[in-house]
Amino acid sequence: MVAQAKVELENVEVAVTRWLDLAVRGCLYPGAGFAKVAMGLRWLGILSSFFTPGRPAQSPESSMVPFEVAALGAPNFGRGQLPAQGSGVTADEIVTVLTQVLIDDPFDANRAGAFELLTSWPLVRAEDGGAAQRWASQLLGRALHLIGSTRAGESESGALIIRWLFRKFVVLQGVRLGIDSDDEQVDAANMDVPCDVLFARGLLARISRCRMAAESNLLDAAQHSPLHGLLTAVQYVVAEIDFASSEVQAHAGLWREWLAALAQESIDVTRVVLSVLTSASPEGNIPASYREMEDTIDGIIRAAGAIEISDAASDISSDDEGGAGNEPAGPRQQVILSYCWRAVKEVSGVLAVVATCPPGSDQSDESQSALIDSELVSRIGGLLHTLLTSIRHRGAFSAVHPAFARVCGRMFSSADVELNRRVSEWLDQCVDIATICRVSVTRRSAGWPLCLLATLTCDKLATQALLPRAMDKLFALASDLQTDSEADKAVASDSEAASNTDDTTDLPQVHAINMMRTLLEDHTLASDIVPYVEHAFVVALTGLRSRRWAIRNVCSLLFAALARRVFGNSRGREETKYDGITGRELFTRFPGLHPFLTRQLEDAVDRLAEIDMVQDPVEITDDEGQGEQTTATPPLVDPASAVLRTGARFIHPALYPCLILLARLQPTLADATVTREDSAVNADAEAGVVAEAPHAESATSAVAPPMNLDREPLTRVNERNSTVHVTSASTMLSMYSFTELVELCVDSPVFKTREMAARAFAPLVPSERAASVVTSLLKGVYDVGATIAANSCHGTLCQVHELLRVHWRHDCDAGMRRAFVMHVFPALTALWPILVQAVDKGVTEDKAGEHFDVTDVVRHRYLVLVNEFAARGEAWLLPGLGDLGLARTTRVLLTRFRLTMLYGTLHPVLTGSHVLTQPNGAQVAGAYGTVEELVRLFLACVDDDALAVVRDDGSVQLRIGSDVVDEHGSRMAADDDVSSEVLYNPWSVLGSVLANNSFYEAKLLVLEWMLEHASHERMHIFERIGIDSLLPRLIADTQIASDDCGDLMLQPSRDPRVRAAAIRLLAQLCTRLEIDARTLPVRDMVTYWDAIAGQLSGSVFCPLPVATALVELQAALVHLLLQYPESGDSAAISDVNQRTFAWAQQIYEWTDPERAAPYRLAVSHALVTYSAIKRYIEAGRTSPRQRPSAPVDAPSEEIMRLCYWRLLQDDDEEIREYMARSISRRLGRELSCDQACEKLVLDFRPSSNSGYPHTYVRNRLRYIYGVDGSVKQAVSDAISPGCALFAHENPNIYIDEPRNVQLAYHSLVTIADIYAGTEDSVRELTLEAARCVEALGEARGVLVESRKLMLENGVVLNGVLGVTSVSALFSLLQSWILGARLTVFAATRVGDCSHLVDRVIEVAKSWVESEELQPLHPWIARAMRQLGETAVRAKGASSMDYDEAVSDLFLLTCVE
Repeated sequence: MVAQAKVELENVEVAVTRWLDLAVRGCLYPGAGFAKVAMGLRWLGILSSFFTPGRPAQSPESSMVPFEVAALGAPNFGRGQLPAQGSGVTADEIVTVLTQVLIDDPFDANRAGAFELLTSWPLVRAEDGGAAQRWASQLLGRALHLIGSTRAGESESGALIIRWLFRKFVVLQGVRLGIDSDDEQVDAANMDVPCDVLFARGLLARISRCRMAAESNLLDAAQHSPLHGLLTAVQYVVAEIDFASSEVQAHAGLWREWLAALAQESIDVTRVVLSVLTSASPEGNIPASYREMEDTIDGIIRAAGAIEISDAASDISSDDEGGAGNEPAGPRQQVILSYCWRAVKEVSGVLAVVATCPPGSDQSDESQSALIDSELVSRIGGLLHTLLTSIRHRGAFSAVHPAFARVCGRMFSSADVELNRRVSEWLDQCVDIATICRVSVTRRSAGWPLCLLATLTCDKLATQALLPRAMDKLFALASDLQTDSEADKAVASDSEAASNTDDTTDLPQVHAINMMRTLLEDHTLASDIVPYVEHAFVVALTGLRSRRWAIRNVCSLLFAALARRVFGNSRGREETKYDGITGRELFTRFPGLHPFLTRQLEDAVDRLAEIDMVQDPVEITDDEGQGEQTTATPPLVDPASAVLRTGARFIHPALYPCLILLARLQPTLADATVTREDSAVNADAEAGVVAEAPHAESATSAVAPPMNLDREPLTRVNERNSTVHVTSASTMLSMYSFTELVELCVDSPVFKTREMAARAFAPLVPSERAASVVTSLLKGVYDVGATIAANSCHGTLCQVHELLRVHWRHDCDAGMRRAFVMHVFPALTALWPILVQAVDKGVTEDKAGEHFDVTDVVRHRYLVLVNEFAARGEAWLLPGLGDLGLARTTRVLLTRFRLTMLYGTLHPVLTGSHVLTQPNGAQVAGAYGTVEELVRLFLACVDDDALAVVRDDGSVQLRIGSDVVDEHGSRMAADDDVSSEVLYNPWSVLGSVLANNSFYEAKLLVLEWMLEHASHERMHIFERIGIDSLLPRLIADTQIASDDCGDLMLQPSRDPRVRAAAIRLLAQLCTRLEIDARTLPVRDMVTYWDAIAGQLSGSVFCPLPVATALVELQAALVHLLLQYPESGDSAAISDVNQRTFAWAQQIYEWTDPERAAPYRLAVSHALVTYSAIKRYIEAGRTSPRQRPSAPVDAPSEEIMRLCYWRLLQDDDEEIREYMARSISRRLGRELSCDQACEKLVLDFRPSSNSGYPHTYVRNRLRYIYGVDGSVKQAVSDAISPGCALFAHENPNIYIDEPRNVQLAYHSLVTIADIYAGTEDSVRELTLEAARCVEALGEARGVLVESRKLMLENGVVLNGVLGVTSVSALFSLLQSWILGARLTVFAATRVGDCSHLVDRVIEVAKSWVESEELQPLHPWIARAMRQLGETAVRAKGASSMDYDEAVSDLFLLTCVE
């Protein structure tokens, strides 16, 4: 048993060592991406949680042989030996690497993960305490350098390191670290001071010096002595102190003194920076004292002494009044502003921890000494309140809010009554000050809403006690919204109000509503704020009628917040699934909304009626006085102009919000007020009887019985009080009162109003009555005929569209589908003769034979309905339908409809000369959409696979799959006695559409339809069309307008998207069909290729969509180009190879990460197309005339392999996933992008008989070398810390460069091993790789010589990780080390290159033994040592084994 346990323990240790090596070395290195570092930290955290000493073993308690696995030893800071080759990483290496992540990683999540691991990692102090002291001192120096940075990420890293050092070394191990220069000389007096107090005093001293620097020169302090890093660090230190511990309590006096000094220092910092943040517009203005200094001291702002708030305010006022000195401060002001708001943010955090962490005098705990008194807590709370209510900068007061809420919670829960009372006073001030304060109108009440929120959410008891009082006061302030009932009075009051309004002061109502909105948006008040939502809705909708713009604006924001609170975030219209609340739920929870919304809609409908009066003023007169009234009316009245001029008066401000609110509701299955008679009517409708509307003029009557609103009065809502008493519960919960009002809005002359009313109408209709409502609406259009107005017809169709979209397209049951097929579909198709039949004539006839105009807007809406629900109805009607009879009936009805439309309307219309070729037709409103929908319906009809069978007796049958039906839909037996089967040829219509340039949308639709068929290998459609007719038109779009397009002289399309679609379709056809160079309708294949290449060369302008499509076409034409030369014609073959090589070079340039994503995506499609054709030809699936005369030359193939390599590591997920899927399909197994890339490289094993891959080898060697210019310049640039603010960065953040270098190294080792017998080729590879050896030697010399320069620039040579931890230099060194290993491997296979092995040994030894460069990064040191040892063994054995050469490539998974 014990032996077995030992064996298992050894296996576990081996596995853990391997996992740890992959987690640490494979993920935690300088320059690693976010995902890789995050994965490594997570992996390391899991391993350390199981195998770190000091934690309980993860084994069952009942185990017979319990043991603790201690695979991860505690770091020993005194040990300097590196691990032997093949051993796992050591604990000191892990801690060192984690500190490097904490220092250099730019992502907060990774830094937090590294800090958590460092905090939980057990540290054992070495016997030589000085080693740990020196190590921690060096790390502290680096941290102090970082917290002085102006970059937020670097200062945060420095603060986290200080926090870790304080916890692990100062508190736990008692290490005395001098954080301030004065503390380095520890005298006799300081020896008695505890190390933690000494550390804290050093931080406070640094803060004091930076504050004094800001008092003397704010701009200079912002650039060279930033405060935010130090304040963050001291905030962390206070949070780490255990004030209840005996060690702290023993020195309570020292800590009390330090906390008081820290609080005072923080208050002094706010006094310095507050003058900038309290200006009227902090983003653009700067105090006058600073601007005056700007003119005299060469752009440096110097302010002598601290600037009081009152002085700054007087300076601003006097400067604004005088009008002088208003020149923009430019970047200087932005530097100062950033410095100030960051300082205020961190000061607020410091004050919050000072007030909440230490025990106070107001907290009754006799076991602890009070470290702060209640007066200090009150003072801190008052200062934070002042900051929150005085600052105008949004980022600054938003940062103060959490700290103020924390302090308010501390004060509210205090035993001191005075502290409790101050919280209540602040709440009253927030509400009362709104009537007298002067807050900029551009700040949305600045920090006052957040101040109120902090006092209400600081404690749950505070919410319960203070929220009702606050909301009552807010509603009282917002009661007077300054609305007028008459529009004319409102317009007249606007001018008067504008003249009497102070533009610099917000109204009390605006502040109150802003505060209300903030409370509604806060998630902590989610349940407590619900009782006030109803009243808030009343305020928001009523305020939209205010004559004050500020009130209308803030009420619109309030309505948006309410909608999010009640319904959640709004999604896209097509994604809406109506998973919100129903109307019954809404009005049960908020009963006062029902009568209020009804009243608002009634007023809106009354105003809309006035528009009709403006449009047709004669209709309001009687017949006898018609002539006189007509004379009095101006004869030339443009109704559209009248609507535009008076629309603001006649559109109710709350109409759209009310419609939006109703549209967000979820439709109900049934309404509670449905009577027995209604149920009977509904049952009849389900049985197949269409419910007739009791009132033909409205669809509302089809929803519910008539309601007498006079007998059931609705109590109108007072604008200042939301308490509503409704007389009837059924009326309160019924949605029918809205239905008629919303339907009246559908006839509005405003297009948007009709659409919004239709969207609001759909959820009001119960699902069980949706079919009867839809049929009533459609029947109403059919019955009214010529008397219907265009707006009314369009609004009705919008209603039908929304009803169908809501009730039928989202998980509708079989009953709803049956209702659609039996009732809705016939009523919908019955309108075809009325609305679409005579589209080519512009007018139609109703059932009475009367002519009336049908606008394209109406026709377009109807065609959208048909295409969405009927044209391809099988897609949503048949899935999951268990009724086979209904399914058969559905297929027959839809097929008959499509064939009838195809032959009866679509073919004559789309082939006629009126619709597509009229010169001005495209300019008519709705014409584009009408033609596009007609073509869409035509394509759906063509896709119908049903056949029309003409019998000998002249009758027609439909063959739908295996079923045969007659023209009436009756099922018949199959009859072989037929004369012919009619198969429609769509080319006459498609050719007409493609030849027309007015409606490019229709052309694009046709081409995309063909492209979809080709990509899914449905090639039968092209057999029906006739490929010989289609190809010349597609080839014409590959040419430019001035080119000779062949014998047909077809000109290319003018729209680049159409051209691109045509070119991609041609590429697909060349791939899918048996097309060779002789059948393609071009004069000369080589000339045609050159014409395409000329467009891509840049000599002529080529739009981006066309250029990307041409590259894909070239990939499909490569095999056709190779068919052109005759067999044995070496000159012609060489000429063709030059062209393919130029194309390969071009697409390789397009794969560069600097290129835009469309270029790289086009290359990915081109490569997949080329590879598919190549495999198809190699498999012998083509005819002899289609086979190329010569294969693609080897250099072109090598370049395309490199393109694959690049695209598999592209930054765009779509591109790399597309390439990985192509490789997975070829191999028959699912591979990730990384696995596919490794598989591509590792499988590249050219035979020794084939030619040496010069192009591939040179490219990969150049990649490993990685330097275009001199090594000295590259190293100097890598270690230089100075970089521009917007320096150019690598656009590809996905690519893993170290892993990519290892892949390149692996492939070159494989090639060197394969061609070992060809000394000339291997010698060329060896000499090229030897450049990396010389680069290593030169880099060492540059680093030693530049040591002084690097120290001046702040790069730490002898710090924690040394200069080799700089990510750019680390990457170069890793590449050059692998290049040196390749040199050793290749040199042992060439007789006269043994001196290069000696050079490798010399360079590796110089790096390892160089005192100037110590310490090296752990991975660089390990790699250098392994390089030297490998070279020594290779020299002794006169060869290097292949397995040894490719070992320790830890970033590769090596997929088999």
